[in-house]
Amino acid sequence: MRKLLPLLAGILAVTVVAVRAQAALDIYFMDTEGGQATLFVLPSGQSMLVDAGFANNAERVAGIVKQAGVTMLDYMVITHYHGDHVGGVPELANRLPIRNFVDHGGYTVELQPNRVTGYAAYQPVRARGRAIVPKPGDSIPLEGLDVQVVTASGGVIKTRMAGAPGAGQPNPLCRDAKLKTPDPTPENQESIGLVVRYGAFRMLDLADLTWNMEHQLVCPNNLIGTFDVFHTTRHGDNNSGAPQLVHAIRARVTMMNNGEKKGGQPEYWQIARDAPGLEDLWQLHRSEAGGAAHNSPDQFLANVNETDHGYSLKMSVKTDGSFTMTNGRTGFSKSYGRPQVSSR
Repeated sequence: MRKLLPLLAGILAVTVVAVRAQAALDIYFMDTEGGQATLFVLPSGQSMLVDAGFANNAERVAGIVKQAGVTMLDYMVITHYHGDHVGGVPELANRLPIRNFVDHGGYTVELQPNRVTGYAAYQPVRARGRAIVPKPGDSIPLEGLDVQVVTASGGVIKTRMAGAPGAGQPNPLCRDAKLKTPDPTPENQESIGLVVRYGAFRMLDLADLTWNMEHQLVCPNNLIGTFDVFHTTRHGDNNSGAPQLVHAIRARVTMMNNGEKKGGQPEYWQIARDAPGLEDLWQLHRSEAGGAAHNSPDQFLANVNETDHGYSLKMSVKTDGSFTMTNGRTGFSKSYGRPQVSSR
């Protein structure tokens, strides 16, 4: 029996490691009518919510958080202070505890009455928890999930990401790249942009970062490398979506968080669709502006109109880099295998 105990302990340890290796990271891309709310639920039980949509989306977001088995948010990341990203936080905080708030600080660069409302409502809620103001290059500490901040407070990382496939390589797309007139809504430039890594899986979410700042991340060298999933910038609006970034990151799947009448612009959609290595482009909404030519097939659309909406897209990710995307409206699922590092 004494000889058997170490053997059983060894088998148990191997089994635990195997179970952890097979456990999935679940990501919920929620419909907030053209805002953003993305929930990460880790095998460890920890959770991170990136933005909370408009104020009138709070009940919907809270419902999905509850369905995911989350009773407390470990991290609430507010990418910037526009109402379609921060508006839902006060009501959400009344429904469940939030331990840590991650944002770009206690200020907003837009003080117009129609833009400052979300920021003003958020500040007293922020004071209830621990406030974290990261700089580009900082990390958000989650067990088993590597979350690195690549943009924040109007700045971007200045050196290549260590260990990222393709990071640091010259970007030939920069040679003919064009810049745009500075964005008239400067709060977007404050956006916290995240690189999320789970084992071999990598996802990029730059919130509403502007075209010219996207350019800084990949020109003259691509500092962030290549990805499995790209969460589109600014909901697919033409003030973002610089092809020198969208094409350089070679995402296998792009997820567009547009609304029916917000974002999803044909020009941005086409840039994303033409990106090298792209397998599929999923959308939270069918875009009215996109028409038949610039929308994905029905199975890749979570919501098709404003009377039949509220459906999410769910992604389940394994540490080997494989993942499955499921359409909450239709139940359609598609699995994507382990990434081929040599082709990325």
